[in-house]
Amino acid sequence: RCWTSAVRSAMGAKRVFFWRQPPERRTMVTHLSLAKAASTRLNVLDTVEHRWSAEVLLRKRAVEPEAPGMFVSLTASGVAEEVFLVTLDAAEGGAFDAGDGENANNNDMMPQVQPSRSVLVLRAEKRTIQGSTEVKEYFSRCKTHSLAHRARVEGTQFFAGDFCVRVGKVENMQGSYAGTMVEVEYVPVSIPGGAGNVLDEYGKFVEQVFWDAERENGNGGQKGALVAVPSDEILKNFGLQDVAFGDAHEAVLYVACIMSMQS
Repeated sequence: RCWTSAVRSAMGAKRVFFWRQPPERRTMVTHLSLAKAASTRLNVLDTVEHRWSAEVLLRKRAVEPEAPGMFVSLTASGVAEEVFLVTLDAAEGGAFDAGDGENANNNDMMPQVQPSRSVLVLRAEKRTIQGSTEVKEYFSRCKTHSLAHRARVEGTQFFAGDFCVRVGKVENMQGSYAGTMVEVEYVPVSIPGGAGNVLDEYGKFVEQVFWDAERENGNGGQKGALVAVPSDEILKNFGLQDVAFGDAHEAVLYVACIMSMQS
């Protein structure tokens, strides 16, 4: 029941983690050693590995010296101060088409949303928005918002018994490596609270594999740590704790993970 980027079946419950390590060891070389360890030691059935990618984009309301025009003000009424757009299984180039020529590097352009698996996350309001029409309509009202952060995740995913594992590098909006993200899905259980112990145990296994990889690559001293996003608390805040795991769950956990990695 693992999937390709084009086809998605019902989800099992998930945990999202990131690898915390000293800044001097936060390099692509380290990431590649972790990704190799995951492929050789976690993919115990030697199943086919598929590409995984996602994108998290944050737009914040701009502070303007003068009030915007009346029509912009009316359009933007009721829009959150911070709006996260999460694109799951993002195609090459992410959720946006920035255009060609002189406009290609204009970060404040309103992007073209690919709504198939896009979710808006409003953290302060503890709300998510899904659906092609709803996402496009809400995002089109963010005319007073400007790009504040952008993170792209790229890696591989594979099926390992009852688990589906994803390991990917995270790049910031400057294109620099920002860390390693791990997602573990326990396929048999879809309600988040029903798989907590199993996912915690598997997380410990992943952490040990990464420690071994660090040691084998001569990274002595302070160990890295596999930090779990506090799923139960976050999903409860959004009213998702007793709902079968879906895109909204995944999106809010991705946002929490990316923002934790920035802190």
